[in-house]
Amino acid sequence: MLGCLAGLLLSVEGLHLVLSRTALLDIFLMFWVLAGFACLVADRDWARGRLVAWYESSPLSDQGPGLGLRPWRIAAGLCLGAACAVKWSGIFFLIGFAVMSLLWDAGARRAVGLREPYRGAFGKDLTSILLAMGLLPAFIYVVSWAGWFASPLGWGRNWAQATSQGPAFFVFDSIRSWLSYHMQVLGFHTGLASTHPYQSEPWSWPLLLRPVAFFYETPATKCGADSCAQAVLGVGTPVIWYGGLLALLAMIVWYVATRDWRAGAVLASYAFGWLPWFYYAISDNRTMYLFYAITMTPFMILALTLTAGLIIGRADAAPNRRALGAAVVGAFTLLALINLGWLYPVLVAEVIPHSQWWTRMLFRSWA
Repeated sequence: MLGCLAGLLLSVEGLHLVLSRTALLDIFLMFWVLAGFACLVADRDWARGRLVAWYESSPLSDQGPGLGLRPWRIAAGLCLGAACAVKWSGIFFLIGFAVMSLLWDAGARRAVGLREPYRGAFGKDLTSILLAMGLLPAFIYVVSWAGWFASPLGWGRNWAQATSQGPAFFVFDSIRSWLSYHMQVLGFHTGLASTHPYQSEPWSWPLLLRPVAFFYETPATKCGADSCAQAVLGVGTPVIWYGGLLALLAMIVWYVATRDWRAGAVLASYAFGWLPWFYYAISDNRTMYLFYAITMTPFMILALTLTAGLIIGRADAAPNRRALGAAVVGAFTLLALINLGWLYPVLVAEVIPHSQWWTRMLFRSWA
């Protein structure tokens, strides 16, 4: 039930809806990041199962066994390599998830009673991390350029030949051109500080203070009013985003009180998608937009889902307690649906009277 709730909430989240209909890279980055996270959660369960099997059949040691080939961790490396191939900001999640997975390994070893869980994790599991979430993602990233290498028509493909003074060497010149391309991309983004009317700072993203107008026109007719509007506004569903802030606070309290790994995983993953941008805002005054926050959105939804589970209560809770909790969660979900329905015309470019467009602007900064 909670899994279905998470899917429903993501499907009625406004920013996710807009980006799923728009040719920007961020929605694909979000997909691969979420897929990588799911694979690591599966790897966590798989690794703990292997440790339990070892514990029941082997004498206890200080550090425990190596866990061998870990298929779910390899799958995570594939997904996160694809995320980095979509956008370089995928590396924030790649590094963060690798550290988080290694800490999960240490926690699993401590849970079965090993006396040196951290030495065991670093000694037995670090190699697996480096291969699955270091070399493999790098390989996937390079492979994603296969079409560019194979064709002489890619942008900047023949840069090295054009600048070379000596004989052309196909492989060497291809690599030089590829590295030059990367340096140009890095230089462009490092100096990207020009102002834009729809830019926003990372601290404002959870509050939805400055969305991005993807499209806006004022059709002459077709809405039955003197003035019409047609817009695609890249903004989240406020009920979900503001409810998500409360849910994230609940996750902080839950983690501090119980050290529950689920709360910690959601909070850390949300931070991997949000906190690195503060560095660029402070050091480079980087031009940024609300749709960068789409990678944070699934983890906000997971925080809402875990909070919903806490509100509903455990299966053995009193029936009245569970009925009240289910009513609260159901009411929130209904509000999210209504909120999306209200915003829908300005998310999908329906032609409406200008007055109705204006009533959907929660803040003046939305206009």
